[in-house]
Order: sequence, then C-alpha cells, then structure tokens
Amino acid sequence: MQGAQDEDAMMFQSMADKGHYRKKGGSRQGIYVLSPSGDLLSSVNSLNPDVVLDVLKEGLKKWDTLPRKQKRLPKNFSKKIEHRWEDSYPIDGLILKGAKSDLLSDPPSFDNRGDRWNMDHIWFNKNEVQLWIPKNHKVGSIYECPKLIKERLFRFHFVDNVRGQTLPFAPQEVKNAKLSMVVRGSTDSTTTFSISGNANAVAKGDWLLGDNDWTPSHSLDHRIITQVLGSAIYDKRKSLFVEFELVVLGEWFGKTQNNGRHRGPENGNIGIFYTISNDPGGSIIAPAFIDMYNADWIKKPL
Repeated sequence: MQGAQDEDAMMFQSMADKGHYRKKGGSRQGIYVLSPSGDLLSSVNSLNPDVVLDVLKEGLKKWDTLPRKQKRLPKNFSKKIEHRWEDSYPIDGLILKGAKSDLLSDPPSFDNRGDRWNMDHIWFNKNEVQLWIPKNHKVGSIYECPKLIKERLFRFHFVDNVRGQTLPFAPQEVKNAKLSMVVRGSTDSTTTFSISGNANAVAKGDWLLGDNDWTPSHSLDHRIITQVLGSAIYDKRKSLFVEFELVVLGEWFGKTQNNGRHRGPENGNIGIFYTISNDPGGSIIAPAFIDMYNADWIKKPL
C-alpha cells in the first residue's frame, strides 16, 4: 500500500509540474482540473472569477473527450494521505492566529496602500510554551525570550507576505533581535505579562537556506524592520496561556519573488495582529514555513 501512495504522490507532483507554472519545485498554488487517472485537463492561478470559470469550462470540454477508462480511479488507489503537515498540530501547545494588511503611509498616500490581506498561524508545542515563561514571577522582572522563540517569529512570521507568499530569513539575516516579557501581575493562579521587541531582518545576495521548495531563482535584496508590543496571561495551574495578543508594525523594503510587490512602491508599512487560537475543533492550518521550523516534533514526509 505504501508503494501505491508514493506513486499517487509522484503522479500529482508530475501533473502539477505541467500546470500553469510549467516548472519543477517552488509554488504549485492554483486551481487544477484533472481526471481520476491523473491527466491534467486545465489549470490556473488567478483571483479573477471569469478567468477561473473559463479554465473550469476548458477542463470540462477535455473531460468529455476522455475515454471511459481515464474517467475511473486506478484500481490500487487509496484515499488515505500518508503525510500532511497538519498531523503535527500541537494540541497541547500554543497556537497564534494572525491577520496582516498594508498600512497607510505618514502622510497617508492611498495609491500606495493595497487592499490585500493575509492570514498566518504560529505553532509552539507544549515544551516550547515553557520557553516563554520566566522562572521569576516577581512583578517588574524582565525576561528575554530565548533564541528559538525569536527565530521562529522574526524569521518565519514577522515577514511581508500581505500580498502573496514571501521568503523566510536565514538565522544570520536577523539582526539585533530582542523580545522581552515583563511581569505585570502575579497571583497564585496566573501571571500577567507585557511583551515588547524589535528586529531588523536583512536578506541581500545569495540564498542561504539550501535547496528546497523556497529556493528563489534570483539574488535577494529585501528587508523588514519590526516593532512588537503585546500582552499575555499564563495560567499556572493549567500550565498554559489563556490570553495572548501581539501587535507587530513592520516597515518593509524591497521585494521577494512571489510576494506580489513587483508593481508597487519599493517600501511600505504593514500591520499584523496575533491572538490565541487553541481550537482543534476548528480549521487546522499549518504555518507556511512549517517545513523550515526544524523542530523534532514536526512530522516530515518520508
């Protein structure tokens, strides 16, 4: 059965390579119309409903011409998916859900502000949650978050992907990262924190993260300066956060391969708001860069 599933995955990958991007690797985002046997009938990546409708009609026309055999599922087909990143959802960890959008400049220029927005999810497992918590719960004490937390946020999430998919930063590209927890209140059951931080992430020149699905086809020259403010309440008895909010202001410069900035200005401002979202009963959406987390609790494809 494993061999059949691997064959199905390879068949889809081969099909996607022949789609609208016409290349191997990188993004395969889009709408695909295909037969049960894996024949690509039509595909597109567009936000225009008329374009999408035309592509669907094109696929249906080709479907009508297929022989009956190609309209059936292969005999060894299995609907069980061997690997999904969502399988690693840390049900007992900390999940942050974020919304991102462009901000107006100062003074405001409405021409430079897009109407796009994007969503984001950040995952920390149970052990990583404890990295947020200082040993000293005395009011006024200051705790600098460890490297793992700062890298996950500043490399993978505090990035300019408002209009499209951007690129992660390498560890050495994040400069002067700071993220502090200050104890504002403490009782027998809870500790209240304020959160503040900032960083300057700069990517220029060669790609530093190896050969993978994110590898760009050209040299990099982009940057984002971020300022972070937030608050959180930690339940000591349950050993979990019951409230968690972050507001991130980012000033971006330059563009990446797929982040949708190629027709706009060379710099701008974005706003990001994160709040706690520990609801496994709802939609589970893996972080875009989960494959780059390099965490041992994340299941990877075989």
